[in-house]
Amino acid sequence: MTTPFAAGLQKTLVPPVAYSSDALEARGHTIPLDGVGGDLVDIVVNGSNAVIYVADVSGHGLRAGVLMGMIKSATRFGLLLEQPLPKLLEAVNAILPALKEPSMYATLGALAFDGSNFAEYISAGHPPLLHYRRRTGDVIRHSISQFPLGLFPNTVYRSRRFRYDPGDVFAVITDGMVETGEDPDPDLALDRLGRTLRDHCNAPLEEILDTAFAQTTVDGAPRDDRSLLLVRMAASHATSCQPPLPLQAQEERWRRFLDELEDELARESAPHASLAD
Repeated sequence: MTTPFAAGLQKTLVPPVAYSSDALEARGHTIPLDGVGGDLVDIVVNGSNAVIYVADVSGHGLRAGVLMGMIKSATRFGLLLEQPLPKLLEAVNAILPALKEPSMYATLGALAFDGSNFAEYISAGHPPLLHYRRRTGDVIRHSISQFPLGLFPNTVYRSRRFRYDPGDVFAVITDGMVETGEDPDPDLALDRLGRTLRDHCNAPLEEILDTAFAQTTVDGAPRDDRSLLLVRMAASHATSCQPPLPLQAQEERWRRFLDELEDELARESAPHASLAD
């Protein structure tokens, strides 16, 4: 039974994410299994830098919600101090053991934008990040295999940077989005979410959120808190959603690229060859 305290805690700590700027748009939402949950969606903006992150405390209910609030406070404080993502996770990992029961832990996935066309991604035991690429029309998964937070002391974390293009869409989730029903198939659920991103790439993010949450009940009742945070990078003009290239077309495009690169290298080496003669 949901108490007024639990409902108030959930509303205060995990309000829906709704943010728009010239660089990006973000929308996120959490649906706790009980009145209060351990999932967290958040965005921190500091000048031209923006960091979106999703965390998931093991279990659900009030105890998970309280620990989730501590993680939010620590993460926000570190981001406002402009700590690098790996150092921030290492600091959170170091302080968590004193704030929780030994069996509890948290996963976290974060994505940082600095005004360039590169994003920085980090994961601590979190589900893969989905990335819809408008230019190619496909959806790829980014993942980094690292320990969750709060389990092992002195864990070292690393992040990864990758390029994105205008109009690309990112989806950060918790495992409650892909583990539903009596016999969950997370890989199949990730594929389904990827198709939603691709098929609705021009739709409002709120509409994509609603569609994705509705799909989580297709295989049965939810078993955990569910969270989804979407980010769409600003595009200079609207373009249609592209279907993914067939494998043969992708291979041909890479062959053309390699042929052009080989020709370019041959042209650059030609003057040196003449001088040698």
